[in-house]
Amino acid sequence: MCPSTINEYSIKNCREENKWIAIYTKARHEKQVQRQLELMGIEAYIPLKKEYHRWSDRVKLVDVPLIPSYVFVDPNPTQYLKMFTVNGIVNVVKFHGRIAYIRDEEIELLKKAEKCDEVVLISNEEYKENDEVEIVEGMFAGYKGRVVDSGNKCKVVIRIEPIEYSLVVDVESKYVRLLAPVVV
Repeated sequence: MCPSTINEYSIKNCREENKWIAIYTKARHEKQVQRQLELMGIEAYIPLKKEYHRWSDRVKLVDVPLIPSYVFVDPNPTQYLKMFTVNGIVNVVKFHGRIAYIRDEEIELLKKAEKCDEVVLISNEEYKENDEVEIVEGMFAGYKGRVVDSGNKCKVVIRIEPIEYSLVVDVESKYVRLLAPVVV
């Protein structure tokens, strides 16, 4: 994508509406891109998760991106074109030819997932079956999603539409309220 295809108005409008932009990076360049952007004064965020990685001589707990090759940025209009001088940035994420703007609430959801002690998965699968629910208590209270597995704990899929990914969280059944049952 040529950065000049997005005008200053669309970036200014993006900030007035409290939205972020998703940037796609080269594989395993997320942290370097974030560092370079922050040195330029551009706010950048990478949701991270902890994973055990095994080498031949040791096992270590490391931070890895929750969504590989994605960095979320909050540029002002004067910083937008400067972003593309950063080594490792491939493109602005677009779906159906439109920039994937991410609302502050969706960034907050990712930040909550990052702090969650429970297992949180990220998926780009589209879930269509099962009941639509709202989480009414706990860390993810107020978020709506679909149940993909039930029992004492429900696996609830919370969709982040602009980037076409879903967050899958475990929530106790008593903290979930039915919004719309599945109609067969």
